[in-house]
Amino acid sequence: MGNTERINWLSILRGMTILLVVMNHGRLLDTSTGDCYTFILDINKCFLPLRMPTFIMVSGALLYYSRISRGWKTPALYKDKLMRIGIPLIFCTVLGNLMQMLFNSFVKHPHLVTIDSFLQSFVLVKGLPWPHRWYLMTLILIMALYPLFALKKSKAVDCILLAVTFILKDIDFHELCSNDWFGLFTVNRYLPYFYLGIVVFKYRWYRYLASWWMTALFVVAYSVLYLSGLELVPSIITDHFPVYELLGAGMIVSISMHIDRFAPKAFKSYSGYIFQIYLFGIAFQAFVELILWRAVGCPNALAVPFYILNIAAGIYMPVAMAKVVERVPYKWVRLCFGLK
Repeated sequence: MGNTERINWLSILRGMTILLVVMNHGRLLDTSTGDCYTFILDINKCFLPLRMPTFIMVSGALLYYSRISRGWKTPALYKDKLMRIGIPLIFCTVLGNLMQMLFNSFVKHPHLVTIDSFLQSFVLVKGLPWPHRWYLMTLILIMALYPLFALKKSKAVDCILLAVTFILKDIDFHELCSNDWFGLFTVNRYLPYFYLGIVVFKYRWYRYLASWWMTALFVVAYSVLYLSGLELVPSIITDHFPVYELLGAGMIVSISMHIDRFAPKAFKSYSGYIFQIYLFGIAFQAFVELILWRAVGCPNALAVPFYILNIAAGIYMPVAMAKVVERVPYKWVRLCFGLK
């Protein structure tokens, strides 16, 4: 498989994973229960095990493909990531607080913005505006490990280090401190999947997922485990090894490779703006959920169309916004939105 093909199916995979993330953020009030519609929660539950692990794994794969394999030096990588992740994080933190102040009476989780909470929002996310910022904080900390990732290592050493990250995955460091400062105590939960993305691309293990029978195997295994509630696998294994998550990740990777063969332009309409969709999609989804949906009276007959509208808004409104921002001649403005 050539480099162009490899990046193309990875682009398709990114499009699939951000779609799952946006779907997870989608909510619509069911007035009969006072909660979100059950069908939306059930859809999200189906993909819960694979959504963020795969999303993080793709980030690791991209780091290897675009930086490590091209010999990027640590200072250059740090500068690049601080600008590409750090500046949007600061911008979104300020923007999130501002939106909280302006629309506090509309949001589902009202929060009084004070000087203390504003300052804390730069290092904390729980209970503060736009909590999905945790990903940016965690990603910055993971990127700080770049010298370890870029270090020339044998396959055996990589496998040992990968195994260590999975061993550390389930340690709950939150018991040591009630506040997850800058996502520090979240790193161990997602570092294994990030490193897995690096290793999978480094040794081209994805090749083993390219056949139809492997795809069928992963789909069947994932589906059976989901329907059985993991009861088919001994608890001693599921308690200490992410069987469900890895099966899900393997399944969606394998599916993306097949999509590349038959529909290489799939997800092309937004796959170049994954970061912007993650950063700003939730704001447009909130508008659909809290303003438009309630303005029409939350009718059950329109639940499915509005659910689709919610997802479309979360994907394509950030894309439209990004295309406008790309035309801004000031680089610092573009950087605030995660654009070059």
